[in-house]
Amino acid sequence: MTDGGPVWRDRAFLVLWLGQAMSEMGTAITTIVLPLIAITALGASTAEVGVLKAMTSVAVLVAAVPAGLYIDRVSKRGLMVACNLLRALVLLSVPAMALVGWLTMAWMYATAFLVGVAIVVFGIAYHSYVPIVVQRSRLPDANARIEVTESIARVGGPSAGSLLNGRVGGPVTLVVDALLSLASAVAFMFVPKDVPGERPRAGDAGSRHPWRRWGASVREGFALLGANPPLARTAATTVGSMFCLSMVNAVFLYYLVVDLGLSSVAVAVVFLVGESGGLLAAMGASFVMRLVGSARIMWLIAFLSPAGLLLVVAPALPVTMAVGYLLLTSIRFVLFDISQYSYRQTACPMERLGSITASIRFCIGVASAAGALIGGWLGVHLGSVGTVLVATVLMCLAAFPVLFSDIRRTRDIEDLPTVTSPQRISGTTPPS
Repeated sequence: MTDGGPVWRDRAFLVLWLGQAMSEMGTAITTIVLPLIAITALGASTAEVGVLKAMTSVAVLVAAVPAGLYIDRVSKRGLMVACNLLRALVLLSVPAMALVGWLTMAWMYATAFLVGVAIVVFGIAYHSYVPIVVQRSRLPDANARIEVTESIARVGGPSAGSLLNGRVGGPVTLVVDALLSLASAVAFMFVPKDVPGERPRAGDAGSRHPWRRWGASVREGFALLGANPPLARTAATTVGSMFCLSMVNAVFLYYLVVDLGLSSVAVAVVFLVGESGGLLAAMGASFVMRLVGSARIMWLIAFLSPAGLLLVVAPALPVTMAVGYLLLTSIRFVLFDISQYSYRQTACPMERLGSITASIRFCIGVASAAGALIGGWLGVHLGSVGTVLVATVLMCLAAFPVLFSDIRRTRDIEDLPTVTSPQRISGTTPPS
């Protein structure tokens, strides 16, 4: 675990950071290339793209709960390696299927689902592993640096994916993603081993009926959230915001390519410039949180929720408005995520962090799947602009739990309550 010095001087964190960076870049490429293949190569409609987007969220529903139950009982390092290897294998199947002419939307759905399983399990393991190598007092700084690489991936991944898709085709582009996943797996082999927690014994009721343990794990996570109202409110805003973002994402790429008629180069520019807002936000997050407060930033940043209105007037200035939307949205989500991740890691007992994270991820999966499906359906009936307008109104409503909470009067996450059990809130000192 790092000492009180800067986290970037710690070798274990640097290797962990490098592996995460490569994994995130590959994920960002996949996020845009899979729907581009569906739209350009398979002629998918907005409804089909919505289903494709939803498959990743369905994977969260299937994998988050069992992952949250067992993730604290297995090697997180080994799990991160396995997830990257699985993702590489699945992605390589797409160019193989395209090569023999067998690529279909059904296989695209399966690919999105399996990749989604790998991503969600990796994400829970990764965010549960960070507090093992980073002192809790340094978590905001560590998460800010992690968010920098995630933002770089969001900036460079879609742009690189769009350009490569235009030059060599989407299936070949996925080979790049697979190679990044393999490189990430190698990097994680060099981080410190973690000690798994106690596993269920063969005679336990939970080992005979694992679904009961899964249900108990979810209930425990919700109980812990319920024992900490500020944590519950940040989770509610996170889940609601992801529902609305998924609605927009279901039609966004279709809107750019079909409705606005942007070329692959223009789409790359939109993502490159637009997502740079998140990169700048991540780079300046530590300074901003010190300036205004690591908790208060969650309240302030919620006022960027109406950013989707820029897409409503996008036909007048397509590239400019699309870039503006991504700039504001990426800033909002990056700063909010850094703060709420740090708060969760600080407030939750280490041995229960996996369960709580899985419970939140499960809700995010439900919200994201529903948002993608509803967004795709609304895209058919209301058009892309109508869908964006509905999602923007709901995004503003999703900010209410944080806007109308004690968080607006709290400066730093250290001043917010922590929780050690569903029955007891432990004051303001993070658990050791």
